[in-house]
Amino acid sequence: MAQKILDDESLIAALFDVFRNRGYEGATLSQLSRVTGLQKSSLYHRFPAGKADMARAVVLGVRSQLHAQIIEPLGDAAVAAEIRFANQIARIREFYADGRKNCILNVLNLEGGDTEIRDMMRQDFDAWRDALTALAEEKGVGHRQALQRAEHFLITLEGALVIQRLTADEHTLLRSLEHEQGRFFE
Repeated sequence: MAQKILDDESLIAALFDVFRNRGYEGATLSQLSRVTGLQKSSLYHRFPAGKADMARAVVLGVRSQLHAQIIEPLGDAAVAAEIRFANQIARIREFYADGRKNCILNVLNLEGGDTEIRDMMRQDFDAWRDALTALAEEKGVGHRQALQRAEHFLITLEGALVIQRLTADEHTLLRSLEHEQGRFFE
């Protein structure tokens, strides 16, 4: 049987789906092998530390997307602040499939796990919070209140994802994001 060849992006996307749905502890090598179509030996060849390396690769891929699609565009002063915030909401909805997909922060951060992964996720949270803070300040909101609004937005986002998963109310994330969009610049 011929070995399946995956480009890095497809491989990371496949691994991401397993970690996103099963968490680190719940993701088995058999599942990771099945979803990628790669033999376990091939996975170990690409990821010598096994599942830990795979999780790091997934987090690095998510980081890249987060920075390119959300954090960096928030700083684009050539676009009106309200439009940048609305674009962020659209990208969040797409990334989480309107809340039907789990948050990687939730499933990888809560399991003890790798301190390097936790540090990377904390850095991303800080960068996103700082970009939102700067966006609010740009609209004349004082630093302290801008920081509070940024943190509140991120807490609301993460909380809505968890509650939507818990209750299966498919509109929790959408309601929360609409509420935040309406009040972020007030």
